[in-house]
Amino acid sequence: MKFRKLFVLLMMSLVLVACGKTENSGNAKEESSAENTGAKKVGIIQIADHIALERARKGFEDELKKTNPDVEIITKNANGDLTVVPSIIKSFQDKKVDLIYAIATPAAQGAKNGEKDIPIVFNAVTDPASADLVKNLEEPEGNITGVSDYFSIQAQLEEMIKIFPNIKNVGVMFSTNEANSKFQIEELKKAAEGFGLNVVEVGVNNINDVSTAIKTIEPKIDIFMAITDNTVSSASTIIAESLKEAKIPSFASEEGPVENGILVSAGVDYVDLGKKAAGMASDILGGKAVKDVPVLFSSDTSKVVNKKTAEALGLEANKNLMDNAKVVE
Repeated sequence: MKFRKLFVLLMMSLVLVACGKTENSGNAKEESSAENTGAKKVGIIQIADHIALERARKGFEDELKKTNPDVEIITKNANGDLTVVPSIIKSFQDKKVDLIYAIATPAAQGAKNGEKDIPIVFNAVTDPASADLVKNLEEPEGNITGVSDYFSIQAQLEEMIKIFPNIKNVGVMFSTNEANSKFQIEELKKAAEGFGLNVVEVGVNNINDVSTAIKTIEPKIDIFMAITDNTVSSASTIIAESLKEAKIPSFASEEGPVENGILVSAGVDYVDLGKKAAGMASDILGGKAVKDVPVLFSSDTSKVVNKKTAEALGLEANKNLMDNAKVVE
């Protein structure tokens, strides 16, 4: 009887041990399977909420999912508040992301300053060198590379003069907090001299200054030029409405502000730039060193016209404006 009890207890112990082994094996297999999928985690920091940056994010996400269908994307928007950038980068570090995608110059600068190891791919940065992001564009020396949205100011002015040959005074607004914008203003002034144009500039500290700032320069200008500035882009609807009332045409370096009422753009496509950034990110996630991924400058451009603004200004029949243009409402 005692022998039979001991035998039963022994068999029960063996069954329990076997069950425990099966459960542990199952857990180990599940963890191994997750690791073997090669799924990556990417943190996106977007400095503000406006069309150009949304396009850069959308193009990136859609393209990245084609090459990394299991990728986990964590998106954070600073909503124009530079003070929250460090905490966003810290949250990416805590989540152990494999790569950071930084959209716009302040986001890229914050990412670079806050993280020295995780690879960073930037976008919507006009001059990576003057923004102190990358010194060697062909062979980035740190953990950061990306896509520039630079489009020659000279080429933009040439297109502007084709459409409006009689202009003399060009108005421009810029954020006093963006190195990216200061670089463009200096380039604009130099290029304008060659065309005999006068640049009328006004700086703003934040979006609350925009309404007053645009009113101060309207009496002095023949046309307004919207550079790739985050504050200006975020306020493009306000600017466009004011210019329409004053019957002043407007020109932008990318499509986003045109959808918000700016008359015409001749410049880069941010969805395309986002796709190019995704290609770079895929290479890096696949094992390519950052130094082997050069900073990319896109040469693809297009002209876009806002139909309602053209009608409001009586320019819908202007052949120079409408020829070869994509028209948006």
